[in-house]
Amino acid sequence: MKRRNFIKHSTYSATALLILPQTGLWPTRAKKLERIGLTTVIFRNQFELTKPSNQELKNELTLHEIPEYFADRFGVHNVEIWTKHFETTSKPYLKDLKRALKRNGSKLINLQSEGKFDPSDIVEENRLKAIAEIKEWIDIAAFLESESVRIRTMHISYEKAGSSLKEIAKYAQTRGIGVLVENHNDLFSETKNHLKIINDVSQTNLALLADFGNLKPDIRYDALEKIAPYTKLISAKTKDFTDQMQHISFDFEKCIRIFEKAGYKGIYSCEQWGKADLSYNYEKITDWMIERTVNNI
Repeated sequence: MKRRNFIKHSTYSATALLILPQTGLWPTRAKKLERIGLTTVIFRNQFELTKPSNQELKNELTLHEIPEYFADRFGVHNVEIWTKHFETTSKPYLKDLKRALKRNGSKLINLQSEGKFDPSDIVEENRLKAIAEIKEWIDIAAFLESESVRIRTMHISYEKAGSSLKEIAKYAQTRGIGVLVENHNDLFSETKNHLKIINDVSQTNLALLADFGNLKPDIRYDALEKIAPYTKLISAKTKDFTDQMQHISFDFEKCIRIFEKAGYKGIYSCEQWGKADLSYNYEKITDWMIERTVNNI
């Protein structure tokens, strides 16, 4: 990796974060950082595969650089990968990625899977193709020692989604992988569906992924309270910011407090997805998310 001056230009460096009093009464900052994750989605503009077509590629990132980047620049070792950022799934490529994770003391907490086909499709041929796509990501997750795979968006039929998820979860269980269903601006952004799927599929390795952003404003906080007991991983998402780094889309910190009050002990994986604003500094946004999350757990 061509090492950037991550720490020199950082607002917060990994070293500085550790120089704090050890009281023994409250979790240290270093301990709290163990509950912070970062997804490659935040830096999508820096990946050749996902940058806007009208934007010049600057400060290019690749998956093999991500573990070092997240560790050096942000002090974060919990890595979440959007599958659109895999340049290939060849064994040599995956082996190199696995080595990069281990070399930086990092772990893969989740694959945010994508595919061409919807597991809730009423057209059986398409539904089966979607299942096959997800099984391939489950195999990759197992090789990379990921904890889970998030299922892609499902828009068509709740019943077909349930049938697919049951088969997917059973397969994932044989590979030691958790399956996460996200409120992803789809069938499962309806809270009743998000809750119901747990009982309908009834597999011990199936759980919910809670995304702060993918809910209608009038139900956001109530929905998060309801799904909190079944949540295995949180996408601590922000959306739009002002020039003064004020998050204007919703109360991000309130969302964290909801889960802390519910007794959530898992990881908050920071993510940003809002309007396409070329003026955004995504490192500063990431610093903002990490700080607000650490201050509320």
